[in-house]
Amino acid sequence: MPLDSLTLMIVYTVNVTAVALGLSVALLGQGSRAALCAQASALTQAIGWSCLVASGFFRDTWGDLLLSAPAMLLMSLSLVLLLQAVRKWRGRPCLPRRLYLAALVMPLLYALTFHHYPWRVGLANGVIGAQMLWLAAEAIRPGAPGSWRWRSLIGGSMATLALVTLWCGVLGAFFTELYPTFATPHPVNLIGSLLNNAATVLTGIGVLAAYREEAEAQLKTLAITDGLTQVLNRRAWSERTELQLADAKRYGHPMIMLMIDLDRFKQINDRRGHATGDQALQLTASVLREELRSGDLVGRYGGEEFCVLLSHTNEAAALAFDQRLRQRLRRRSEQELGFTLEYSAGLTAHRSKDTSLDDLLRRADAALYEAKRAGRNQVVMSP
Repeated sequence: MPLDSLTLMIVYTVNVTAVALGLSVALLGQGSRAALCAQASALTQAIGWSCLVASGFFRDTWGDLLLSAPAMLLMSLSLVLLLQAVRKWRGRPCLPRRLYLAALVMPLLYALTFHHYPWRVGLANGVIGAQMLWLAAEAIRPGAPGSWRWRSLIGGSMATLALVTLWCGVLGAFFTELYPTFATPHPVNLIGSLLNNAATVLTGIGVLAAYREEAEAQLKTLAITDGLTQVLNRRAWSERTELQLADAKRYGHPMIMLMIDLDRFKQINDRRGHATGDQALQLTASVLREELRSGDLVGRYGGEEFCVLLSHTNEAAALAFDQRLRQRLRRRSEQELGFTLEYSAGLTAHRSKDTSLDDLLRRADAALYEAKRAGRNQVVMSP
């Protein structure tokens, strides 16, 4: 059965529109920035292809220009949006906003040189092909997080389409007689139309797989994180601390546990309201995260109590840490809350005879009780 390029393009437009609508429904209401970019990319691409196919019915007229130039803009923008989504899913920084403005340059030049067919076809296909290659490289680049499954679907699809798109650009720019219109039944056009249909489906699957991976990672984070303070919850902190204590016992390096309890926290809740109490806990957690090193652990142990594990640390360094923490907490609480936050702390060192985490917790808790009994706002070391 003979294949007609225009018919294949119409089928592709229907296909990409269906995928765009499907992604919009599947990802509807999801707060993920990457998911929103992927939805916008699919919808933008669908509208762009609809404009391009429609422009074929007004060839070399003002109607052609008014439809094909916006089509180039929308296609270029859709690739920038998908690139943004892939970068977010891979933990990379957001694209600079100037790249969104750069997407306007190619359509503008396309419109200004519309009556020079070789130039506009070579320009449009060259830029869009380069964007596809960039997107493919971003998807498959090693090192950054992201499952190879969805990365290979998106990267492979974009790389294949890039080659076909660049090929069309070369034909239109340098072999115009072989490629006089975008619907010319040239073999590369037929291959491109078929690949577009396949790539759209595969890219849509890749987007859904990437979002699923992101959602699963968020659920894992929620399972180990205290919802209010965003530090480790008690269970997760205990599990990770047990592992670090096992290493300390095996290799003999020093380790300190610090149990912290905010002073007069009930009065804060009673006099200033529970919302202010929540802010006090959040501020304390924020200051703790800023002071800790990468190998240290902090968790909310319960109520207004936090437990800190300082790895490769002796008692003198732990006391210095306590003083820095107090000074920063006092300064920031006065600035951000309007009153001074203070805490009592119990400190204990890991001993070779400790059999479990409970041994350290008992000593730290006893030292914390002594700090409270002695007047609060101080740290006490266990004997």
